[in-house]
Amino acid sequence: MISVPMAVAEILNGTPYIEELLSKNLINLSSLAREIRPKVEELTMKDVQLGSIIMALKRQTENLNVKKKFDEIFKISPDLIVRSNLFEITFLNSDTQTKKHHELLEFETQSTFLTVTHGIFETTIIANNKLKEKIMTLYNDEKIVAVLDNLSSITVNFPKDIINIPGVYYMILKVLAWEGIDVAEVVSTFSECTIILKEKHVDRAFSLIKGLFSAKQD
Repeated sequence: MISVPMAVAEILNGTPYIEELLSKNLINLSSLAREIRPKVEELTMKDVQLGSIIMALKRQTENLNVKKKFDEIFKISPDLIVRSNLFEITFLNSDTQTKKHHELLEFETQSTFLTVTHGIFETTIIANNKLKEKIMTLYNDEKIVAVLDNLSSITVNFPKDIINIPGVYYMILKVLAWEGIDVAEVVSTFSECTIILKEKHVDRAFSLIKGLFSAKQD
């Protein structure tokens, strides 16, 4: 069983001409809701109020408007960088970690992948496997929450005005979710988004993300 918004999205995805008309505000939402209501009820396997379908259509229209901006900014595909042989360690924050973080940064070289995310209660480090022994030794007295192995990363290097485009990260994560690809972590800077996932998924994920941006140039 799927939700009403998911059912509406599936129907619209199967009829591209409706999406085009919606993006240009050429369709009466109430009329369209009545038209697709039987199909929505079939997909959701329940009676659905007309108002719920209208709300889902409004949200889809908003998404289409975001997609227009998305298309404009990505006339040129962003750079995609893949790294393999990574691991991740998460431990509870403590007062003893500041000095260790300084020592950790000394491990970094130009060829080293290393990210440190300091949260409210936990800190996560993602790094090359070649640093694993050093990192595990450095933080051996911290309370470890989890250690993940066999990871890879895909980094998307965006244009600088990415900050003005809502929903970009969502579109990337959505296409991965649709394919059932688990994301272990998402690490971002001002114009970069790095997705951490199991090595077995990296080829498929790279293909999906590349296709998402390549489609903007067709």
